[in-house]
Amino acid sequence: MAREPQAFVVLGFPSTHDALDAESLLGDLGIDVVPIPTPKSIGALCGIALRIAPADEQRATAYLQSAGIGISAHATILDV
Repeated sequence: MAREPQAFVVLGFPSTHDALDAESLLGDLGIDVVPIPTPKSIGALCGIALRIAPADEQRATAYLQSAGIGISAHATILDV
């Protein structure tokens, strides 16, 4: 049985260092985060983006901003 695609939010970062720090911080916050190759549709950023559930977007972005980690781009994608 095929899995139905679900909407996810993808966060892009200006550097790999920022993406790795963000992954660690969001994991500590209890947010389910999946590193993925940065989709070309969100621009020429570092090669790592983070996929999170849409329900976690506001909490994640607020936490990363308070930690001084900039988010360069975000998009919603369908994935399984």
